[in-house]
Amino acid sequence: MMILAGLSAAAQINVLRIDASAAPQTKDGVFYALPRTVVNVDVKIDRLENYKGPYAEFALKLLGLKNVIPSNSIEYRISEIKITTSPEPDPDQYYFIELGEKLSKSEKTAILSLTESGLILGTLPGAGDTERAGDMPQEISMTSQESDKELFGELFKYSADVSVFEKVDTIIRKINIDTMSVERQYYKRTIIEKTPEQKAREAADFISKIKDNRFALLSGSQEVNYNKETLEYMDTQLKTMEKEYLKLFTGISLQKSLTFRYKYIPLPNQINTEIPIFKFLKSKGIIDLDEPGGKVVTIKIQRVGNTNTVAGYLQKAEKESKTRGFSYRIPEFARITVKLDENTQKETQCLVSQLGIVTFLPASHWKMQFHNSTGGIKNLEIQ
Repeated sequence: MMILAGLSAAAQINVLRIDASAAPQTKDGVFYALPRTVVNVDVKIDRLENYKGPYAEFALKLLGLKNVIPSNSIEYRISEIKITTSPEPDPDQYYFIELGEKLSKSEKTAILSLTESGLILGTLPGAGDTERAGDMPQEISMTSQESDKELFGELFKYSADVSVFEKVDTIIRKINIDTMSVERQYYKRTIIEKTPEQKAREAADFISKIKDNRFALLSGSQEVNYNKETLEYMDTQLKTMEKEYLKLFTGISLQKSLTFRYKYIPLPNQINTEIPIFKFLKSKGIIDLDEPGGKVVTIKIQRVGNTNTVAGYLQKAEKESKTRGFSYRIPEFARITVKLDENTQKETQCLVSQLGIVTFLPASHWKMQFHNSTGGIKNLEIQ
């Protein structure tokens, strides 16, 4: 938003801070806000689903495999923590600009640029260009990604092979007629379900057969002149089939990624204090702070102290001016640490507006350009 401000280039302006004790203004003017810094903590959680193979108990006996999934389980782990910042209007830093009377033709006007949320961008031409989409908060919802999508809905698809067989028994009956003895043969057919070990042996035999076929194919024992593409296709299909049959013994692990965003507003009275933001439980993932169990993930803000000298100087300076120009911020560098334990933590350093200093320009100096992410001055035209 751009407002044509009725301010002459040589005239003084008056900027008033708005708070609960401020008297209502009867003059015409416009409001603007300085930003405060919001810390965004993006947490990426890996959900690992382990499914035991139907023939896992025969893996060692039939194939010599030891590293198999022993039981179905679901576990979570934190794979990434990312710390970013974004600005939002500070409810404690709203200001009212008194606009002048109608200007004559010889006087110049100023363009006041604001964001849609009321953050001031400046009064210089092109001040609105400083706002970038990347500086604004972005909503992140929980997302899910499958690392092995084709496995869903087709877990252990080769376990659905024929699981019964026909058993034929020969029954011989002797029939005595007077002095004659006659033998008659009967065949009894019975459908019997295979035992798990029988199924496992058939799967293991099929794996051996696949390996033999691959060896025959690659060694050229079939004495068929396949072209390269055909040979590669057949080998790929055999490898895929072997992999699927091996899953019947080793089991399957599926991985999904879940992303959560937590927002924290640093406060001066919480400096150097570990503030809980959520809990993490290996068997459930991220849980609320009021749920039992889990490890508490905390965030801690530490001031670096780059504005201490300026703060000391301003405290000693006289503040007798009745009229003030635009207020602006001098942001403070802060060290931000998100911690689960000693082995899982993320640390970064960035500017935090509300931990710094708010001061003002003389009333006659009003042409400027602000950093919309911090409220600090970017460009200033002194007249």
